Amino acid sequence: MTAPTEIPLVDLLSEIRACSHCSDLPLGPRPVLSAKPSAKILIIGQAPGTRVNATGIPWNDPSGDRLRMWMG
Repeated sequence: MTAPTEIPLVDLLSEIRACSHCSDLPLGPRPVLSAKPSAKILIIGQAPGTRVNATGIPWNDPSGDRLRMWMG
């Protein structure tokens, strides 16, 4: 068995942002994400609201306010 090929993070993020598989969504496909190689945790959300979809900024809505409150 061979090890998977490692993809540079910048290339992986570009590939994810270009995803168009969910073209039947009301607002169209728009993966919104942010990542850094130095991150110690990964937080994944689902179905961002219209504000996040419009701005492209992850957690830029009341759910983000709540998440930040929970995490202190």
